[in-house]
Amino acid sequence: MNRYLFTFLSTMLLSAYAGRAQVQATEPPHTATVAVFSINDFHGAFVQDVDKDIPGAASVLACLDSLKTVYPYHLTVAAGDNFGGSYFYKATKGALLPAFFDLAEINISAVGNHEFDDGQAEFARKWQGDKLRPANWNLTYVCANIYDEAGNIPPYMQPFTIAEVPLSKERSVKIALIGLLASSAKEQIKAQNTVGLSFSPRYTRVLDSIKALPEFAAVKESTIRSLLIHIGTKMENGNPVWIDKSIDELKAINDTFYHSILSGHSHEPVCGTINDREIPVLQGWWHGAYISVMKYEVDTLEMKVVKITPELVRVPAKLPSELTGKAKRLQDMTDSLLVNTKTAAGVSIGTFLTVCTEDLHHDRTAKFVDSPVGTLVVNAFAESYREAAHKKDKDIIIGVSHFGGIRAGISKGRLTVLDVGEVLPFGNPIRVYKVTGKELYKLVDYGYHNQYFGRMQKSYLETEMDADGHVKQLTYVSPKGKRKKIKDNTLCYIVADEYMTTGGDDYSPELFPNDKLVDINLPLTTDAFIKYLQQQPQLP
Repeated sequence: MNRYLFTFLSTMLLSAYAGRAQVQATEPPHTATVAVFSINDFHGAFVQDVDKDIPGAASVLACLDSLKTVYPYHLTVAAGDNFGGSYFYKATKGALLPAFFDLAEINISAVGNHEFDDGQAEFARKWQGDKLRPANWNLTYVCANIYDEAGNIPPYMQPFTIAEVPLSKERSVKIALIGLLASSAKEQIKAQNTVGLSFSPRYTRVLDSIKALPEFAAVKESTIRSLLIHIGTKMENGNPVWIDKSIDELKAINDTFYHSILSGHSHEPVCGTINDREIPVLQGWWHGAYISVMKYEVDTLEMKVVKITPELVRVPAKLPSELTGKAKRLQDMTDSLLVNTKTAAGVSIGTFLTVCTEDLHHDRTAKFVDSPVGTLVVNAFAESYREAAHKKDKDIIIGVSHFGGIRAGISKGRLTVLDVGEVLPFGNPIRVYKVTGKELYKLVDYGYHNQYFGRMQKSYLETEMDADGHVKQLTYVSPKGKRKKIKDNTLCYIVADEYMTTGGDDYSPELFPNDKLVDINLPLTTDAFIKYLQQQPQLP
């Protein structure tokens, strides 16, 4: 561990212990501090990467264990997107998540959009066949605004749940957690994985409706009542604000019934109060970089909350040699999978690919640009088809990708399969469409104006815009530098991630006509990217 990280960890723990001592000194005789810890958008980020601010699951577990000694009355939950978006998770089929959550004592989670990555049936199974799943572990998903075709909440989730935190042998604090998922999440999930489901944007109506359920009496009787939601927040001018298509609905949540909000989804560190009632809200960035700590001071005579303090705790990265106990066991399991896991194409995830001579950034919050990493990805898509179909340099082949499918930048130095896989983790099929220039213009123009999800990444195209900000002229620049203006009747090939061709990230399937689909077998997106980079002597 470097000196900075050691100092940071020591300072954090000393500060936490000092805070505990202060609570003990100032709390009235009949109060107790109950802490709810939350991680959000973990995305299966088990492997530490200090350069990318990814602490690794073992470090998250070690930090949680330290916090639990500071706050002995505690509960740990997750705010959704526990997996998905991580190449390590994809390659290992999520085998470690049950072990990690069991060690972290996480048994309750919000539903995130990535919970649907493997389909509804797999979601419902909850790792029942996983060899590393502890026999006594299970995960309760809470979400009140997803409905099946019959108008019911699917059986593999429930609108709310109750947890108990013992204060003594005789008394415990009941904590109610009510779940919601961003209604726009459906646009970020493969259409085939949400067949028959609807995602209601009427959050306030949903919350009002569940209060009429007979089982809700247990929620009303709970000492602490919190929303555990996968709906994004961010900091703006020093205050938390919502990021969602139904902001007015969220602003209308001012019921004194709810003590706090634990959120996820937008990959932003958030700490403060929100809405007119100033409800405490926390969100801890992503990849376990922060742990959200919502501290409730409870009057143990009247069993009511008298004070709430939100706090974010940074998780410092640790080297495996300095881990002990449960964290060391988890790190050992992670290392074993790194050695033994191979890609779908049979390549070990530790395989060296090439060298990057500088950092190549891909900032998912600055999503209206042509990213240098995005350009590499779409070039890989295009060249995958060119090679498989024996096309020539002059053939107009355009690779395209939705911005959100590219999850990270590329750091300077040696690149392994695992490094590259974290950039493009989903491993989706690649689809090819034989279209006219007119159809290509329509797609590119839409891709420039996808206001919610960001600019479409595209290969080998120079774009000229008119005064109104629409595409005026496209020019194809081949890999060898030959230029050709694209006209309405020009023959073009579009090579795309299947996800966006089926409605993902607001791309209409009409932009990818089925009658223009080319029948050809290509590697999955990640494997195409790996092969392309392996052919490059260096980057950029």
